[in-house]
Amino acid sequence: MEIPLTLIDYLNRAELVYGEQKAIIDEPEQPAGPFRDLTYKGLAQSARSFAAELDELGVKQGARVAIVSQNSARMLVFLFGTSAFGRIGVPINFRLNKEEVAYIVEHSGAEVLLIDPELKEDLADINVKHLFVLGEESDHLFANTNTPKKWTPDENATATINYTSGTTARPKGVEMTHRNLWLNAAIFGWQTGVTHREVYLHTLPMFHCNGWGMPYAITGMGGKHIVLRKVDGLEILNRIKEHNVTLLCGAPAVIASILEAATEWDGEIPGNGKMRIVVAGAPPPTKTIERVETELGWEFIQIYGLTETAPFVTMNRTRPEWDNKTPQERAVLLSSAGSPALGIDISTSPDGELLVRGNHILKSYWQQPEATEEALADGWFHTGDGATIGKDQYVTITDRKKDVIISGGENISSIEVEDVLFSHPSVAEVAVIGVPDEKWGETVKALVVLSENESTDEATLISYCRENLAHYKCPTSVDFLEELARTTTGKLQKFKLREPYWKDMKRQIN
Repeated sequence: MEIPLTLIDYLNRAELVYGEQKAIIDEPEQPAGPFRDLTYKGLAQSARSFAAELDELGVKQGARVAIVSQNSARMLVFLFGTSAFGRIGVPINFRLNKEEVAYIVEHSGAEVLLIDPELKEDLADINVKHLFVLGEESDHLFANTNTPKKWTPDENATATINYTSGTTARPKGVEMTHRNLWLNAAIFGWQTGVTHREVYLHTLPMFHCNGWGMPYAITGMGGKHIVLRKVDGLEILNRIKEHNVTLLCGAPAVIASILEAATEWDGEIPGNGKMRIVVAGAPPPTKTIERVETELGWEFIQIYGLTETAPFVTMNRTRPEWDNKTPQERAVLLSSAGSPALGIDISTSPDGELLVRGNHILKSYWQQPEATEEALADGWFHTGDGATIGKDQYVTITDRKKDVIISGGENISSIEVEDVLFSHPSVAEVAVIGVPDEKWGETVKALVVLSENESTDEATLISYCRENLAHYKCPTSVDFLEELARTTTGKLQKFKLREPYWKDMKRQIN
């Protein structure tokens, strides 16, 4: 017997087994107003309602439905109400500017766009067939009592398209199938130890690889979702204490904000001895990893992955044989990307690029066959990251071959930032690099050579970028140089430009 693996499996089990249990506690402070606290039966009913409303709008199965929102209960309903009933969900980064959002809506062919009330002024005139602002005026979408049209389960059907910043200004749409996402959620949930006793705090943006699969994993096991709209260290600690949170995920910036808040916390740190924090993005400093254990009393888990891998590729978690080591020694061991997840094969190319093969690798890039062929050449996904594979198949990321900076968990195209700076009349040459930052993992630095007889300053160039880019992509600092290191053929030697900023670090990520 073979039954297709589709995302409705997670929702169906939750409703069947845990129907009367509290499923979601929404963010209490948000412009849309908090959505009602839902049981798992209520979550399933709201998802079916959304699917039925799409039926009535004439949005056919296989059509794309997009959302731009910070974390919310409504977004959790969206994730199930689209994919679990045969549509394709398109979660969009809420930090993108209007032009970027408009491009994704147009490129994906989305027929419906849901937007956060905070973004109404900027996004309300985007060209889309159906646009809804989340909140009371659109909550009828989640209150339809009709039965949605039956969808014939197909595990190879596209479930979501997640857009990622690559090496160009135009993002690529990563097609993930139901099989991809089902297996990612199951394996990620298993290896992080998710159970029906889990209380999960959504510090990770839900648009990031569909919350790394945790919305599905937590739901399938009947855990409790605690929605956090904006990352704030003190508020995270408050929510952990209030709701007895046991698990959260995020970028190194999340750790930094928590550690900073913990220095002023009165009494025992919430979650001491019970919390697990899963971190991905630029690896945090070894000292930061050590502080998670010694100052918070939490377990630190590191993973590695990309949007194209759903994202789970490797995991590094404390092993029994490390129990007698010091916190500092464990932190050193935990600083690598870890060993392959279940069902993942890894290798390296002759030039040191990490290659990955497994069941949750992307189906394709939406409407970009050439990019797909290049990324999946020779039956392996080419990550674009330089790496070494050591003892027990432990991976250490050594460099990023793709010109991408990861700051606070966000992918930033160096080329995109360079293009904006090049358009400033005072800039003759520019190179954008990632430099180490304790809070964000990496932060964006611009290295600028000024045009002859021109002058400007750091604040002016940063302001110029903020006028033309999403703010998270903008440089946080600018250095002015006489010249930029280049090869004899004129190609920028970014490894030389990075060297002064990374010389005391064990690895250079970008």
